[in-house]
Amino acid sequence: MKIMLVFVICSLIGLDKQNGNVCQVKGPNVTVPCKSSWLYVHWEGNKAEKEHAKMKITIGTILAVVSLPCCLQSTYAQSPALTEFVNYFVGLEKNKPIDWKSTLYFLNTGQLDPTCYNQAYTVHNDTILTKSYAANMLDSTGKLTPSGMFQGNWLELGDYRECTVDARNAADRPEDIEPMYCLVLWGGIPGEISGYSPFYTQGVCVPKSCSDRAVGNLTWTGFLGVKPMPSWFPVAVNCQREETYATYSAGAIVALIIVSIMLGVLAVSTVYEFKITMWFSEEERKYLTVSGVGRFFLSCSVYSNTKKLFNTYQHPGQLPALHGIRVISTLWIIYGHTNFFTSYNIDIVNKVEKAQASDQWWYFIQGNMDMAVDTFLLLSGLLVTYLFMKQMKKTGGQFTWGDYGRHVLHRYFRLTPVYAFLIMIFTCFTAYMGSGPWWALHDNWTMPSVRACQTYWGANLLYINNYVGQGCFGHGWYLAVDMQLYVTLAGVLVILYRYPKAGAVIACSVMALGLFLSGLLYHFVVNEGGGDYVGTTYQWTFTRMAPYFMGMLLGYWLFSTNRQVPNNPNTRKLMLLGWVVGTACALFALVTPFRTPGANLLGQPAWRTFDRSLFSAGVAWVVYACCVGYGGIISEFLSWSGWMPLSRLTYTAYLIHPMIMQVYYMSYKGALLYSGINWWFLFVSFSFLAFACGFAASMMAEVPFLELEKFVLPKRRGREAKSEAEKSHDNVANDKDESNPNLPLLRHGGYGTTSTTETARNGNAVTNISITDNGSNISKSVNMERRSRKTLDQAM
Repeated sequence: MKIMLVFVICSLIGLDKQNGNVCQVKGPNVTVPCKSSWLYVHWEGNKAEKEHAKMKITIGTILAVVSLPCCLQSTYAQSPALTEFVNYFVGLEKNKPIDWKSTLYFLNTGQLDPTCYNQAYTVHNDTILTKSYAANMLDSTGKLTPSGMFQGNWLELGDYRECTVDARNAADRPEDIEPMYCLVLWGGIPGEISGYSPFYTQGVCVPKSCSDRAVGNLTWTGFLGVKPMPSWFPVAVNCQREETYATYSAGAIVALIIVSIMLGVLAVSTVYEFKITMWFSEEERKYLTVSGVGRFFLSCSVYSNTKKLFNTYQHPGQLPALHGIRVISTLWIIYGHTNFFTSYNIDIVNKVEKAQASDQWWYFIQGNMDMAVDTFLLLSGLLVTYLFMKQMKKTGGQFTWGDYGRHVLHRYFRLTPVYAFLIMIFTCFTAYMGSGPWWALHDNWTMPSVRACQTYWGANLLYINNYVGQGCFGHGWYLAVDMQLYVTLAGVLVILYRYPKAGAVIACSVMALGLFLSGLLYHFVVNEGGGDYVGTTYQWTFTRMAPYFMGMLLGYWLFSTNRQVPNNPNTRKLMLLGWVVGTACALFALVTPFRTPGANLLGQPAWRTFDRSLFSAGVAWVVYACCVGYGGIISEFLSWSGWMPLSRLTYTAYLIHPMIMQVYYMSYKGALLYSGINWWFLFVSFSFLAFACGFAASMMAEVPFLELEKFVLPKRRGREAKSEAEKSHDNVANDKDESNPNLPLLRHGGYGTTSTTETARNGNAVTNISITDNGSNISKSVNMERRSRKTLDQAM
């Protein structure tokens, strides 16, 4: 009750500050201005002002005495348990050691704003008086009470919502005091038991008038929050100031306009297609669909583009096993990034257990997720070479500078629109997508990337971001490597087609050079120079080009052999040996570093020279075996038509999945608990969202531009032949031989062979089917060598 009496008096005295008088508070050995205090009160002013102050003190005293019986009655009405808790709770604030001398020193020297000090002192007094808003502020502040410190749980975040919502909405909160949530990182924790935690992280609820520097000073003196240990010191403060994101920036407004226009075009285009389909005859639709406006709207129609996306028909010339490999590789990257993006975006409760996960037998799956990027480089080199060779054959080996220009423009037009669209979304909207203790911290993993994109977005669109502005959209370094190799190696492809031996020698030589540079630069840049591996040799084109050249050689081999191998016992033995060697290479590259931790293979230049190429060789064998018909059940699995829609979304899923993870981790209201099962559930959730959001991005900025490219580059090499092949889709998709409608036409395993012969065994019958694709026509001939009556009846 004494506390309440003094507070009423001081509150009444403090009101006079609004009239221009000064309230003096005497701390240890010094007197400074303040709003109110129960330590000491001294008034400066004329005689009338002093008489006025005395009158207010008298009135305050009378009111306090009159209210004392009510307060005592309410106190006795409380249960013993509640009284005990309130006394304990008030004692946290009342009995905390405050370094007044240092606090007042900060105030006198201008390191502390008087408004911040006054409001902090009011909160301090109101907490002792158990006012609800102040009690919420104290309750939402972290204390040194977490369990599992020996496991790395050196953090107590308090309650973000209680600080920013409950305390802010409390009825007794003074209008000039607005609660704000801050994270304070404390140094000085004992290294012997820190458990991989360099700092103790504490959430504190403070008045918003305090700057980050003031919060650091006042938490150090113990005036704000609850200081964990007397000897600890704050090393960083991150306060969540929602007003920073209360209004959209100019860039965000422009981005909103662009997104709105794109959504409007998609809506109008989709309605246009429905309208001409439902209201016009077939003859009228022909004119409406071939006109320029009609083609534009159909290119942007969500309905048409969704049908194309989910179409599982495989056009001649495709390598169906690549769809499964592409999807699995994307999922592998998402799984690895599930763990990777927790760094500097959120804290882990059990850091020791998480660190020990590398001892688990399965950890090589997570630890080697970056190997999936080498798979992408392998597949890119393979497909570019294989398709390039087929087009060179159709044009008689002709390749002009105009062809090269269209060759590059097609690639740029294929990759850039959706890439630029997602960079815009990431740069302009990320800061507005959530809130929480970890949200938009200026030194976390995400926000520096956002700031880098505001400056270096042009480097990404020029595909030089693996050397310039690496912080922007960090995972986009792969696109830069792929584009640089695509643009610079067209000449090698021409040589490889016209002079195969010379081209092969060049490709092998450059691949060997890439392997040599990988180990050499790792030694001098990383080991000797102390450089960051991820920011240097990991992203440089000439250290990552070996798998790409391996894919080029494989693509040429598949083209030159027409994806056929001799059908004899020796071939079967060699293919079996190839499976053994290829599997051994891949597993050796994946498993060895994590089963021999003492060797520190990942830090050895010799290992860095060959590890990625060993794994790529294993993947190359899987691709080759599946393409030539010796993949068995693996080929059937990878060639499943259900992979095709997902395969078309792998590009956008790869681009967008880090954004999803960063927004989720930053908006998390606590700390993550690591466990293998938790990570798997997060992986499944992220994978679903990545492909779902990837579908939306594809509909908005990828598929429409792919269709519109036909307006920009109508004479791109191979487009005429492709159109004819598409026209024959309906006949081929029926799986019927026109000469005999009742005879099922068997599919061949490789869908892209120039001439393929397969044997189907039906009882005693042997059916040889030859499919020849000469670019514009598909001729089918069926040679029935012999057929039993039983088979003929079944066919009928």
